[in-house]
Amino acid sequence: MADCASRLWLGLLAGLLLYSAAAHAQEPEAWLTVAEPYIDLHTGPGDGYPVFNVIERGHRLRVLDRRADWFRISDERGRVGWVPRSELIKTRLANGEPVQFASLDQQAFIGRRWELGVSGGRLKGAPVVSLYGGYAFTENLSAELTLEHSVGTVSSSKLLRLGLLMQPFPEWNYSPFFKLEGGAISVRPNATLIEPHNKDNTLASVGIGFKTWLARRFVFRFEVDELVIFSANKDQDDNEEITEWKMGFAVFF
Repeated sequence: MADCASRLWLGLLAGLLLYSAAAHAQEPEAWLTVAEPYIDLHTGPGDGYPVFNVIERGHRLRVLDRRADWFRISDERGRVGWVPRSELIKTRLANGEPVQFASLDQQAFIGRRWELGVSGGRLKGAPVVSLYGGYAFTENLSAELTLEHSVGTVSSSKLLRLGLLMQPFPEWNYSPFFKLEGGAISVRPNATLIEPHNKDNTLASVGIGFKTWLARRFVFRFEVDELVIFSANKDQDDNEEITEWKMGFAVFF
């Protein structure tokens, strides 16, 4: 069973990587022309980052990336920096029309880089609380690190998981995702038990769920995961399979 599961996970991983590489390919952005006297160029996406240069009227630039209401741009001289939306609207298209950039909304969520969230649910019938952080390589592929704590009537468990999340349709209002993870679980029996025995095992999991953008930087998330806890005894095939579901909220930036 473990060998079949391993082959399935490797196949899913290869498919995710190939799909993401194809989906991320896109045409280069159009050149924009500065119409106001100048716009400031920051070293990072925020007012706290210093202004290191300016782009004067008549010079051209193009958008490379977006994080919330900040845009990473490059100009004709090869300078790369960050410009807020309020500055970038001081540009014009090739036909002379002003540029329209959406405010922080669903499109900003699609182009996010970092995501931090908390959720709660049930792990094998016991309540579980989860904290995760994610980094998006592309609109479709992210890496996530998850820390969980579950307390039941018989034992408590702590889980640490690292994996990949595939979001094939990020533009959908209710965007589905698929997960592939590996990690470890530490089980501690309650003190009331006779002869308590601690267990530390490795695990792997696959999951499915959806995300939906709520407002500004907030996202709702629901998921169901199937976990396989590998036995520490290599001579016995007594791996444990358990189901987990959870829902919660996240912020992105």
